[in-house]
Amino acid sequence: MFHEPMLHETFMTLFPTIPNCYHANVIWYRSMVELRSRIELAMFERVAPQLVTLTIAMGIQVPRIKVPWLSSLRRLEVAGTDVCLLTERNLSAGVDGHTTRILDDLAGIDTRALEDFAMTKLDRMLTFIWDHQRIFGTLRELKIEIKGVQFQNQPSYQLIELVEAMGDALEVLDVQFWPEAVLYLDRIPTRNLKSLLLHQMKDPEPFLERRRTMAAFLRQCPKLDTIKMYTAEKDLLESWRSRAGRSRDSLDMMLPRFRALSLGPQSEVRRSKLIDISIAGLAQDVIAIVNEAVDMFAPDLKSISVRSWFNGRLMPTPLSWSDSDTPLQQLTDLNLEGEVSWTFDYGSLSKCPRLSRVRLAFTGPMPSRSAKKQPAIGLLAQVSTLRDLELVGHWETLDNKGWPAVVARIERLERLDLKGCEGMTADQAFRIELTIVENSRMNQKESNAECALRWIIVNKRLEDALARLRHNHLRQQTPPGSPTRRVRYSFVASARPSH
Repeated sequence: MFHEPMLHETFMTLFPTIPNCYHANVIWYRSMVELRSRIELAMFERVAPQLVTLTIAMGIQVPRIKVPWLSSLRRLEVAGTDVCLLTERNLSAGVDGHTTRILDDLAGIDTRALEDFAMTKLDRMLTFIWDHQRIFGTLRELKIEIKGVQFQNQPSYQLIELVEAMGDALEVLDVQFWPEAVLYLDRIPTRNLKSLLLHQMKDPEPFLERRRTMAAFLRQCPKLDTIKMYTAEKDLLESWRSRAGRSRDSLDMMLPRFRALSLGPQSEVRRSKLIDISIAGLAQDVIAIVNEAVDMFAPDLKSISVRSWFNGRLMPTPLSWSDSDTPLQQLTDLNLEGEVSWTFDYGSLSKCPRLSRVRLAFTGPMPSRSAKKQPAIGLLAQVSTLRDLELVGHWETLDNKGWPAVVARIERLERLDLKGCEGMTADQAFRIELTIVENSRMNQKESNAECALRWIIVNKRLEDALARLRHNHLRQQTPPGSPTRRVRYSFVASARPSH
Protein backbone atom coordinates (compact mmCIF):
# COMPACT_ATOMS: atom_id res chain seq x y z
CA MET A 1 0.00 0.00 0.00
CA PHE A 2 1.58 3.27 -1.12
CA HIS A 3 0.60 6.44 0.72
CA GLU A 4 3.26 8.75 -0.73
CA PRO A 5 5.21 8.82 -4.01
CA MET A 6 8.49 8.90 -2.08
CA LEU A 7 7.97 5.22 -1.17
CA HIS A 8 8.31 4.28 -4.83
CA GLU A 9 12.11 4.15 -4.78
CA THR A 10 12.13 1.98 -1.65
CA PHE A 11 9.61 -0.36 -3.24
CA MET A 12 11.62 -0.65 -6.46
CA THR A 13 14.72 -1.47 -4.41
CA LEU A 14 13.26 -4.07 -2.05
CA PHE A 15 10.68 -5.82 -4.22
CA PRO A 16 13.07 -7.86 -6.41
CA THR A 17 14.58 -9.40 -3.25
CA ILE A 18 11.33 -11.16 -2.26
CA PRO A 19 11.94 -14.85 -3.07
CA ASN A 20 8.32 -16.06 -3.08
CA CYS A 21 5.14 -14.01 -3.05
CA TYR A 22 1.75 -15.69 -3.29
CA HIS A 23 -0.47 -12.90 -2.03
CA ALA A 24 -0.29 -9.21 -2.92
CA ASN A 25 -2.81 -6.52 -2.07
CA VAL A 26 -1.84 -3.19 -3.64
CA ILE A 27 -4.02 -0.09 -3.53
CA TRP A 28 -3.26 2.73 -5.94
CA TYR A 29 -3.99 6.18 -4.55
CA ARG A 30 -4.98 8.97 -6.91
CA SER A 31 -1.78 10.92 -6.22
CA MET A 32 0.16 7.88 -7.40
CA VAL A 33 -1.35 7.65 -10.89
CA GLU A 34 1.74 9.08 -12.58
CA LEU A 35 3.88 6.32 -11.02
CA ARG A 36 1.42 3.55 -11.76
CA SER A 37 3.01 2.30 -14.96
CA ARG A 38 6.46 1.79 -13.48
CA ILE A 39 5.15 0.09 -10.34
CA GLU A 40 2.75 -2.03 -12.40
CA LEU A 41 5.55 -3.48 -14.48
CA ALA A 42 7.81 -4.03 -11.48
CA MET A 43 5.11 -5.84 -9.52
CA PHE A 44 3.14 -7.87 -12.04
CA GLU A 45 6.09 -9.14 -14.05
CA ARG A 46 7.55 -10.49 -10.81
CA VAL A 47 4.49 -11.66 -8.91
CA ALA A 48 1.58 -12.22 -11.28
CA PRO A 49 2.54 -15.72 -12.50
CA GLN A 50 2.51 -16.91 -8.85
CA LEU A 51 -0.45 -14.86 -7.63
CA VAL A 52 -3.32 -16.90 -6.17
CA THR A 53 -5.34 -14.11 -4.50
CA LEU A 54 -6.18 -10.72 -5.99
CA THR A 55 -8.13 -7.92 -4.29
CA ILE A 56 -9.47 -5.14 -6.51
CA ALA A 57 -11.01 -1.89 -5.24
CA MET A 58 -13.69 -0.87 -7.72
CA GLY A 59 -14.05 2.73 -6.56
CA ILE A 60 -10.54 3.91 -7.49
CA GLN A 61 -8.32 3.64 -10.54
CA VAL A 62 -6.64 0.25 -10.53
CA PRO A 63 -4.19 -1.08 -13.13
CA ARG A 64 -5.65 -2.78 -16.16
CA ILE A 65 -5.23 -6.49 -15.61
CA LYS A 66 -3.59 -8.57 -18.29
CA VAL A 67 -4.92 -12.11 -18.24
CA PRO A 68 -1.63 -13.89 -19.15
CA TRP A 69 -0.04 -12.47 -16.00
CA LEU A 70 -2.52 -14.22 -13.67
CA SER A 71 -2.42 -17.83 -14.80
CA SER A 72 -2.46 -19.23 -11.22
CA LEU A 73 -5.16 -16.97 -9.79
CA ARG A 74 -7.57 -18.89 -7.53
CA ARG A 75 -9.33 -16.28 -5.35
CA LEU A 76 -10.79 -12.95 -6.47
CA GLU A 77 -11.98 -10.27 -4.03
CA VAL A 78 -14.04 -7.31 -5.22
CA ALA A 79 -14.30 -4.22 -2.99
CA GLY A 80 -16.04 -0.86 -3.39
CA THR A 81 -19.19 -2.30 -4.91
CA ASP A 82 -21.25 0.66 -3.69
CA VAL A 83 -19.51 2.93 -6.23
CA CYS A 84 -18.89 0.47 -9.05
CA LEU A 85 -21.60 2.10 -11.18
CA LEU A 86 -19.17 4.94 -11.86
CA THR A 87 -17.23 4.80 -15.12
CA GLU A 88 -13.57 5.71 -15.54
CA ARG A 89 -14.74 8.97 -17.08
CA ASN A 90 -16.57 9.80 -13.84
CA LEU A 91 -13.54 8.98 -11.72
CA SER A 92 -11.13 11.01 -13.84
CA ALA A 93 -13.49 13.97 -13.55
CA GLY A 94 -13.19 13.80 -9.77
CA VAL A 95 -16.83 13.19 -8.88
CA ASP A 96 -16.10 10.68 -6.11
CA GLY A 97 -17.48 13.10 -3.54
CA HIS A 98 -20.84 13.02 -5.28
CA THR A 99 -21.14 9.25 -5.33
CA THR A 100 -24.39 9.16 -3.39
CA ARG A 101 -26.11 11.67 -5.65
CA ILE A 102 -25.00 9.88 -8.81
CA LEU A 103 -26.14 6.50 -7.52
CA ASP A 104 -29.51 7.96 -6.61
CA ASP A 105 -29.86 9.29 -10.16
CA LEU A 106 -28.86 5.93 -11.64
CA ALA A 107 -31.05 3.79 -9.39
CA GLY A 108 -32.92 1.24 -11.43
CA ILE A 109 -31.16 2.19 -14.69
CA ASP A 110 -28.77 -0.06 -16.59
CA THR A 111 -25.68 2.15 -16.74
CA ARG A 112 -24.36 0.29 -19.78
CA ALA A 113 -26.95 2.23 -21.76
CA LEU A 114 -25.53 5.56 -20.55
CA GLU A 115 -22.60 7.66 -21.71
CA ASP A 116 -22.32 6.02 -25.14
CA PHE A 117 -22.13 2.52 -23.67
CA ALA A 118 -19.04 3.39 -21.59
CA MET A 119 -17.84 0.35 -19.65
CA THR A 120 -18.11 0.59 -15.90
CA LYS A 121 -15.63 -0.97 -13.51
CA LEU A 122 -18.11 -3.77 -12.95
CA ASP A 123 -18.34 -4.48 -16.69
CA ARG A 124 -14.56 -4.68 -16.88
CA MET A 125 -14.46 -7.07 -13.92
CA LEU A 126 -17.13 -9.27 -15.49
CA THR A 127 -15.15 -9.46 -18.73
CA PHE A 128 -12.01 -10.37 -16.81
CA ILE A 129 -13.74 -13.30 -15.05
CA TRP A 130 -15.14 -14.59 -18.33
CA ASP A 131 -11.77 -14.40 -20.08
CA HIS A 132 -9.83 -15.90 -17.19
CA GLN A 133 -12.17 -18.86 -16.79
CA ARG A 134 -12.15 -19.45 -20.55
CA ILE A 135 -8.34 -19.36 -20.88
CA PHE A 136 -7.08 -20.78 -17.56
CA GLY A 137 -10.12 -21.92 -15.57
CA THR A 138 -8.30 -21.64 -12.21
CA LEU A 139 -10.69 -19.28 -10.39
CA ARG A 140 -12.44 -21.13 -7.57
CA GLU A 141 -13.25 -18.49 -4.93
CA LEU A 142 -15.14 -15.19 -5.15
CA LYS A 143 -15.60 -12.60 -2.42
CA ILE A 144 -17.83 -9.59 -3.00
CA GLU A 145 -17.06 -6.65 -0.70
CA ILE A 146 -14.66 -6.75 2.24
CA LYS A 147 -16.52 -4.40 4.62
CA GLY A 148 -20.02 -3.20 5.32
CA VAL A 149 -21.49 -0.69 2.84
CA GLN A 150 -24.94 0.73 2.19
CA PHE A 151 -26.59 -2.18 0.45
CA GLN A 152 -29.07 0.21 -1.22
CA ASN A 153 -26.13 1.44 -3.34
CA GLN A 154 -25.02 -2.03 -4.44
CA PRO A 155 -26.19 -2.90 -7.99
CA SER A 156 -27.30 -6.42 -7.16
CA TYR A 157 -28.65 -7.07 -10.65
CA GLN A 158 -25.05 -6.76 -11.91
CA LEU A 159 -23.19 -8.27 -8.95
CA ILE A 160 -24.96 -11.58 -9.43
CA GLU A 161 -23.49 -11.66 -12.95
CA LEU A 162 -20.02 -11.90 -11.38
CA VAL A 163 -21.15 -14.99 -9.48
CA GLU A 164 -22.69 -16.55 -12.57
CA ALA A 165 -19.51 -15.88 -14.57
CA MET A 166 -17.57 -18.16 -12.21
CA GLY A 167 -19.58 -21.08 -13.54
CA ASP A 168 -19.52 -24.58 -12.07
CA ALA A 169 -15.89 -24.07 -11.00
CA LEU A 170 -17.13 -21.94 -8.06
CA GLU A 171 -16.19 -23.58 -4.74
CA VAL A 172 -16.18 -20.68 -2.24
CA LEU A 173 -18.66 -17.78 -2.31
CA ASP A 174 -18.22 -15.06 0.32
CA VAL A 175 -20.98 -12.43 0.18
CA GLN A 176 -21.25 -11.53 3.87
CA PHE A 177 -21.42 -7.81 3.03
CA TRP A 178 -23.92 -8.16 0.18
CA PRO A 179 -27.26 -8.76 1.95
CA GLU A 180 -29.35 -8.91 -1.23
CA ALA A 181 -27.50 -12.03 -2.38
CA VAL A 182 -30.24 -14.09 -0.68
CA LEU A 183 -32.64 -12.84 -3.37
CA TYR A 184 -30.58 -14.45 -6.14
CA LEU A 185 -30.04 -17.95 -4.77
CA ASP A 186 -31.45 -19.56 -7.91
CA ARG A 187 -28.64 -17.98 -9.99
CA ILE A 188 -25.73 -19.21 -7.86
CA PRO A 189 -23.78 -22.15 -9.35
CA THR A 190 -24.08 -25.01 -6.86
CA ARG A 191 -22.56 -28.09 -8.50
CA ASN A 192 -19.14 -27.77 -6.81
CA LEU A 193 -19.97 -25.19 -4.12
CA LYS A 194 -18.21 -26.12 -0.87
CA SER A 195 -18.34 -22.93 1.20
CA LEU A 196 -21.25 -20.46 1.32
CA LEU A 197 -20.85 -17.34 3.48
CA LEU A 198 -23.97 -15.14 3.54
CA HIS A 199 -24.76 -12.15 5.72
CA GLN A 200 -25.71 -12.71 9.36
CA MET A 201 -27.70 -9.59 10.15
CA LYS A 202 -31.46 -9.69 10.55
CA ASP A 203 -33.15 -9.78 7.17
CA PRO A 204 -35.20 -6.70 6.28
CA GLU A 205 -38.86 -7.55 5.80
CA PRO A 206 -38.77 -7.33 1.96
CA PHE A 207 -35.96 -9.91 1.95
CA LEU A 208 -38.01 -12.37 3.99
CA GLU A 209 -40.96 -11.98 1.64
CA ARG A 210 -39.02 -12.43 -1.62
CA ARG A 211 -36.26 -14.87 -0.74
CA ARG A 212 -36.44 -18.59 -1.40
CA THR A 213 -36.43 -21.04 1.45
CA MET A 214 -32.82 -21.72 2.36
CA ALA A 215 -33.44 -25.42 2.97
CA ALA A 216 -34.57 -25.85 -0.64
CA PHE A 217 -31.44 -24.10 -1.89
CA LEU A 218 -29.08 -26.17 0.28
CA ARG A 219 -30.63 -29.30 -1.19
CA GLN A 220 -28.97 -28.33 -4.48
CA CYS A 221 -25.45 -28.13 -2.95
CA PRO A 222 -24.17 -31.72 -2.62
CA LYS A 223 -20.57 -30.73 -1.82
CA LEU A 224 -21.31 -28.01 0.73
CA ASP A 225 -19.34 -28.38 3.99
CA THR A 226 -19.18 -24.78 5.29
CA ILE A 227 -22.19 -22.50 5.84
CA LYS A 228 -22.54 -19.07 7.38
CA MET A 229 -25.91 -17.34 7.27
CA TYR A 230 -28.89 -15.79 9.04
CA THR A 231 -31.91 -18.05 9.08
CA ALA A 232 -35.46 -18.14 10.34
CA GLU A 233 -35.93 -21.82 9.45
CA LYS A 234 -35.70 -24.63 11.98
CA ASP A 235 -35.58 -27.23 9.21
CA LEU A 236 -32.41 -25.88 7.59
CA LEU A 237 -30.63 -29.26 7.54
CA GLU A 238 -33.54 -31.16 6.01
CA SER A 239 -31.55 -32.25 2.95
CA TRP A 240 -28.80 -33.84 5.05
CA ARG A 241 -31.33 -35.52 7.31
CA SER A 242 -33.40 -36.97 4.48
CA ARG A 243 -30.36 -38.26 2.60
CA ALA A 244 -28.97 -39.85 5.76
CA GLY A 245 -32.30 -41.55 6.37
CA ARG A 246 -32.56 -42.83 2.81
CA SER A 247 -28.97 -44.06 2.98
CA ARG A 248 -29.70 -46.09 6.10
CA ASP A 249 -32.86 -47.53 4.54
CA SER A 250 -31.03 -48.51 1.36
CA LEU A 251 -28.28 -50.22 3.35
CA ASP A 252 -30.83 -52.13 5.43
CA MET A 253 -32.45 -53.44 2.23
CA MET A 254 -29.19 -54.82 0.82
CA LEU A 255 -28.25 -58.47 1.06
CA PRO A 256 -26.03 -59.28 4.07
CA ARG A 257 -22.99 -60.15 1.95
CA PHE A 258 -23.20 -56.82 0.11
CA ARG A 259 -23.81 -54.88 3.32
CA ALA A 260 -20.65 -56.36 4.82
CA LEU A 261 -18.66 -55.20 1.79
CA SER A 262 -20.31 -51.75 1.92
CA LEU A 263 -21.62 -52.27 -1.63
CA GLY A 264 -24.91 -51.05 -2.96
CA PRO A 265 -26.54 -47.76 -3.97
CA GLN A 266 -24.07 -44.95 -3.28
CA SER A 267 -25.82 -42.01 -4.91
CA GLU A 268 -27.50 -41.02 -1.66
CA VAL A 269 -24.32 -41.28 0.44
CA ARG A 270 -22.24 -38.84 -1.59
CA ARG A 271 -23.39 -35.66 0.14
CA SER A 272 -20.61 -33.84 1.99
CA LYS A 273 -20.71 -33.53 5.75
CA LEU A 274 -20.65 -30.16 7.48
CA ILE A 275 -17.34 -29.23 9.09
CA ASP A 276 -17.95 -25.52 9.77
CA ILE A 277 -21.35 -24.11 10.73
CA SER A 278 -22.04 -20.46 11.60
CA ILE A 279 -25.71 -19.64 12.19
CA ALA A 280 -27.47 -16.45 13.28
CA GLY A 281 -31.14 -15.97 14.09
CA LEU A 282 -33.69 -16.25 16.86
CA ALA A 283 -32.62 -18.46 19.74
CA GLN A 284 -35.24 -21.17 19.22
CA ASP A 285 -34.23 -21.55 15.56
CA VAL A 286 -30.44 -21.61 15.89
CA ILE A 287 -30.43 -23.90 18.94
CA ALA A 288 -32.55 -26.47 17.11
CA ILE A 289 -30.30 -26.30 14.03
CA VAL A 290 -26.98 -26.58 15.87
CA ASN A 291 -28.16 -29.37 18.19
CA GLU A 292 -29.26 -31.33 15.12
CA ALA A 293 -25.98 -30.58 13.32
CA VAL A 294 -24.03 -31.98 16.27
CA ASP A 295 -26.15 -35.14 16.22
CA MET A 296 -25.44 -35.70 12.52
CA PHE A 297 -21.86 -34.43 12.11
CA ALA A 298 -20.23 -34.74 15.55
CA PRO A 299 -17.08 -36.57 14.32
CA ASP A 300 -16.49 -34.02 11.52
CA LEU A 301 -17.34 -30.58 12.95
CA LYS A 302 -14.31 -28.31 13.36
CA SER A 303 -15.96 -24.97 14.12
CA ILE A 304 -19.33 -23.95 15.60
CA SER A 305 -20.51 -20.34 15.70
CA VAL A 306 -23.95 -19.33 17.00
CA ARG A 307 -25.35 -15.80 17.16
CA SER A 308 -28.84 -15.54 18.62
CA TRP A 309 -31.40 -12.88 19.40
CA PHE A 310 -33.80 -13.12 22.34
CA ASN A 311 -37.46 -12.73 21.32
CA GLY A 312 -39.04 -12.86 24.78
CA ARG A 313 -39.72 -16.61 24.92
CA LEU A 314 -37.51 -18.79 27.08
CA MET A 315 -36.08 -21.81 25.34
CA PRO A 316 -36.90 -25.07 27.16
CA THR A 317 -33.81 -26.71 25.63
CA PRO A 318 -30.43 -24.91 25.74
CA LEU A 319 -27.60 -25.44 23.31
CA SER A 320 -26.16 -28.73 24.51
CA TRP A 321 -24.53 -31.92 23.31
CA SER A 322 -23.48 -33.34 26.69
CA ASP A 323 -25.75 -36.37 26.10
CA SER A 324 -24.29 -37.09 22.68
CA ASP A 325 -22.85 -40.59 22.26
CA THR A 326 -20.21 -39.34 19.80
CA PRO A 327 -17.56 -36.83 20.95
CA LEU A 328 -16.69 -33.85 18.77
CA GLN A 329 -13.17 -35.06 18.05
CA GLN A 330 -12.32 -32.35 15.51
CA LEU A 331 -13.92 -29.29 17.13
CA THR A 332 -11.33 -26.56 17.79
CA ASP A 333 -13.36 -23.32 17.68
CA LEU A 334 -16.54 -22.40 19.56
CA ASN A 335 -18.19 -18.98 19.28
CA LEU A 336 -21.41 -18.16 21.16
CA GLU A 337 -23.15 -14.78 21.16
CA GLY A 338 -26.47 -13.63 22.58
CA GLU A 339 -28.91 -15.82 24.51
CA VAL A 340 -27.03 -19.03 23.71
CA SER A 341 -24.01 -17.78 25.66
CA TRP A 342 -26.15 -17.19 28.79
CA THR A 343 -27.82 -20.61 28.73
CA PHE A 344 -25.15 -22.86 27.17
CA ASP A 345 -24.62 -26.25 28.81
CA TYR A 346 -20.92 -26.10 29.73
CA GLY A 347 -20.97 -29.81 30.43
CA SER A 348 -20.90 -30.21 26.64
CA LEU A 349 -17.26 -29.11 26.63
CA SER A 350 -16.25 -32.50 28.02
CA LYS A 351 -17.12 -33.91 24.58
CA CYS A 352 -14.58 -31.63 22.85
CA PRO A 353 -11.07 -33.08 23.41
CA ARG A 354 -9.37 -30.66 20.97
CA LEU A 355 -11.15 -27.40 21.77
CA SER A 356 -8.54 -24.62 21.71
CA ARG A 357 -10.44 -21.36 21.12
CA VAL A 358 -13.65 -20.13 22.77
CA ARG A 359 -15.45 -16.82 22.27
CA LEU A 360 -18.36 -15.95 24.58
CA ALA A 361 -20.29 -12.75 23.88
CA PHE A 362 -22.85 -11.99 26.59
CA THR A 363 -24.86 -9.45 24.62
CA GLY A 364 -28.52 -8.55 24.82
CA PRO A 365 -30.79 -9.10 27.83
CA MET A 366 -29.97 -11.91 30.21
CA PRO A 367 -32.81 -14.47 30.25
CA SER A 368 -34.47 -14.68 33.67
CA ARG A 369 -33.90 -18.43 33.79
CA SER A 370 -30.15 -17.82 33.94
CA ALA A 371 -30.61 -15.82 37.13
CA LYS A 372 -32.39 -18.74 38.81
CA LYS A 373 -30.28 -21.58 37.45
CA GLN A 374 -26.66 -20.63 36.98
CA PRO A 375 -24.79 -22.48 34.20
CA ALA A 376 -21.78 -24.42 35.46
CA ILE A 377 -19.24 -22.02 33.97
CA GLY A 378 -16.52 -23.52 36.15
CA LEU A 379 -16.42 -26.51 33.78
CA LEU A 380 -14.69 -24.29 31.23
CA ALA A 381 -11.57 -24.31 33.41
CA GLN A 382 -11.42 -28.09 33.08
CA VAL A 383 -10.82 -27.92 29.32
CA SER A 384 -7.10 -28.70 29.30
CA THR A 385 -6.68 -27.89 25.59
CA LEU A 386 -8.05 -24.33 25.81
CA ARG A 387 -5.45 -21.78 24.68
CA ASP A 388 -7.45 -18.76 23.51
CA LEU A 389 -10.42 -17.19 25.32
CA GLU A 390 -12.40 -14.08 24.37
CA LEU A 391 -15.09 -12.54 26.58
CA VAL A 392 -17.55 -9.84 25.45
CA GLY A 393 -20.06 -8.05 27.67
CA HIS A 394 -20.37 -5.65 30.59
CA TRP A 395 -17.57 -6.41 33.01
CA GLU A 396 -19.62 -5.79 36.17
CA THR A 397 -22.09 -8.47 35.07
CA LEU A 398 -19.31 -10.91 34.18
CA ASP A 399 -17.61 -10.22 37.50
CA ASN A 400 -20.81 -10.94 39.42
CA LYS A 401 -21.18 -14.23 37.54
CA GLY A 402 -17.72 -15.30 38.67
CA TRP A 403 -15.88 -15.19 35.36
CA PRO A 404 -12.59 -13.72 36.72
CA ALA A 405 -12.16 -16.73 39.01
CA VAL A 406 -12.93 -19.13 36.15
CA VAL A 407 -10.40 -17.46 33.84
CA ALA A 408 -7.71 -17.61 36.52
CA ARG A 409 -8.10 -21.40 36.80
CA ILE A 410 -7.50 -22.13 33.10
CA GLU A 411 -4.02 -23.62 33.34
CA ARG A 412 -2.77 -23.49 29.73
CA LEU A 413 -4.39 -20.23 28.63
CA GLU A 414 -2.04 -18.33 26.31
CA ARG A 415 -4.24 -15.52 24.98
CA LEU A 416 -6.99 -13.64 26.83
CA ASP A 417 -9.09 -11.19 24.80
CA LEU A 418 -11.03 -8.65 26.88
CA LYS A 419 -11.30 -5.82 24.36
CA GLY A 420 -15.08 -6.26 24.16
CA CYS A 421 -15.63 -5.96 27.93
CA GLU A 422 -17.39 -2.67 28.58
CA GLY A 423 -16.89 -0.87 31.88
CA MET A 424 -13.58 -2.56 32.66
CA THR A 425 -10.94 -0.50 34.48
CA ALA A 426 -7.17 -0.79 34.32
CA ASP A 427 -7.08 -2.05 37.93
CA GLN A 428 -9.47 -4.88 37.09
CA ALA A 429 -7.52 -5.91 33.99
CA PHE A 430 -4.22 -5.89 35.89
CA ARG A 431 -5.77 -7.83 38.78
CA ILE A 432 -6.77 -10.60 36.38
CA GLU A 433 -3.20 -10.86 35.13
CA LEU A 434 -1.81 -11.08 38.66
CA THR A 435 -4.42 -13.69 39.64
CA ILE A 436 -3.57 -15.88 36.65
CA VAL A 437 0.15 -15.62 37.38
CA GLU A 438 -0.37 -16.39 41.07
CA ASN A 439 -2.53 -19.45 40.30
CA SER A 440 0.08 -20.69 37.84
CA ARG A 441 2.75 -20.29 40.52
CA MET A 442 0.72 -22.46 42.89
CA ASN A 443 0.14 -25.07 40.17
CA GLN A 444 3.83 -25.00 39.29
CA LYS A 445 4.70 -26.44 42.67
CA GLU A 446 2.38 -29.38 41.98
CA SER A 447 2.84 -30.03 38.24
CA ASN A 448 6.14 -28.24 37.56
CA ALA A 449 4.51 -26.20 34.73
CA GLU A 450 5.18 -22.50 34.21
CA CYS A 451 2.61 -19.81 33.41
CA ALA A 452 1.45 -20.09 29.79
CA LEU A 453 -0.19 -16.65 29.51
CA ARG A 454 1.50 -14.48 26.88
CA TRP A 455 -1.07 -11.99 25.56
CA ILE A 456 -3.90 -9.93 27.04
CA ILE A 457 -5.95 -7.79 24.63
CA VAL A 458 -7.85 -4.86 26.15
CA ASN A 459 -9.40 -1.57 25.06
CA LYS A 460 -6.99 1.16 24.03
CA ARG A 461 -8.40 3.60 26.59
CA LEU A 462 -6.70 1.54 29.33
CA GLU A 463 -3.23 1.80 27.79
CA ASP A 464 -1.81 4.66 29.88
CA ALA A 465 -3.21 3.47 33.21
CA LEU A 466 -2.06 -0.11 32.63
CA ALA A 467 1.41 1.07 31.67
CA ARG A 468 1.73 2.90 35.01
CA LEU A 469 0.43 -0.05 37.03
CA ARG A 470 2.74 -2.54 35.35
CA HIS A 471 5.75 -0.24 35.60
CA ASN A 472 5.29 0.25 39.35
CA HIS A 473 4.65 -3.45 39.96
CA LEU A 474 7.59 -4.69 37.91
CA ARG A 475 9.96 -2.17 39.47
CA GLN A 476 9.00 -2.81 43.09
CA GLN A 477 7.96 -6.44 43.44
CA THR A 478 8.76 -8.56 40.38
CA PRO A 479 12.20 -10.19 40.05
CA PRO A 480 13.83 -10.76 36.64
CA GLY A 481 12.45 -13.82 34.83
CA SER A 482 9.06 -13.59 36.53
CA PRO A 483 6.02 -14.79 34.49
CA THR A 484 4.55 -11.29 34.84
CA ARG A 485 7.38 -9.89 32.73
CA ARG A 486 6.57 -12.31 29.91
CA VAL A 487 2.95 -11.17 29.59
CA ARG A 488 2.34 -8.65 26.81
CA TYR A 489 -0.63 -6.33 26.30
CA SER A 490 -2.25 -5.43 23.00
CA PHE A 491 -4.54 -2.40 22.83
CA VAL A 492 -7.45 -2.23 20.38
CA ALA A 493 -9.64 0.81 19.79
CA SER A 494 -12.95 -0.96 19.11
CA ALA A 495 -15.12 -1.72 22.13
CA ARG A 496 -17.18 -4.60 20.76
CA PRO A 497 -15.75 -6.08 17.58
CA SER A 498 -17.76 -8.39 15.37
CA HIS A 499 -16.51 -11.91 15.00
